[in-house]
Amino acid sequence: MMQPQGPVAWHRFATLADASEALAEAVAIRLRALLAGQGKASLAVPGGTTPARFLAALGMRDLAWEKVTLLPTDERFVTADEAASNERMIRAQFAPLREGRVRFLSFHGHGQDIQAAAAVLASKLASQPPLDLVVSGMGADGHIASLFPGEEARFGARPDSGICIATPPGLPQRLSLSPARLSGAGWASLLVSGAQKEAVLKAAPDRPAPLPVDLLLDRPQGLDVYWANE
Repeated sequence: MMQPQGPVAWHRFATLADASEALAEAVAIRLRALLAGQGKASLAVPGGTTPARFLAALGMRDLAWEKVTLLPTDERFVTADEAASNERMIRAQFAPLREGRVRFLSFHGHGQDIQAAAAVLASKLASQPPLDLVVSGMGADGHIASLFPGEEARFGARPDSGICIATPPGLPQRLSLSPARLSGAGWASLLVSGAQKEAVLKAAPDRPAPLPVDLLLDRPQGLDVYWANE
């Protein structure tokens, strides 16, 4: 039985639009403080459909985006212009990236072999400090980024290289930030909606075996959950 180590703060909203706007403001406030204190900042954001409104709202904030390094939490091993690409969605929704005003660590363009691409990305991440901010989504099965239940042998490898390869059955292979990179961020948040996902999070203390999302719930630094009813 797992008990969350750090404080888990719930921010509840009626709609995903409201939750997205509030999360965008929370991230913007933290980015401004980081830029004022250390002159730069890093932010990892999720793909999929849920974060689209959050990314659009965040991109409208007046920030020194040229001092921010943005990267996806994970990416499908497809070309950057395919519909399944997280980078394509992030670029479409997040104006500073679309307009070339933010630094971006792409998971694309590192060759045709996923093992080699993972090694290149791991090398790039090795020279970077821990992430300042992570915004994650979560699947109904409790997966975050591309860390899926049942693949712990893959993403639980030691030493942690910073990048994991995921092979979900019948779907494109994926590259994902590793458990240590995600859980080691200075601040982390989840953006989720619906009763089913709320139940997955609430069930954490009674689970016989942890789910990937518990990597964030179990952070000593805490976790902010932005939940929308619909």
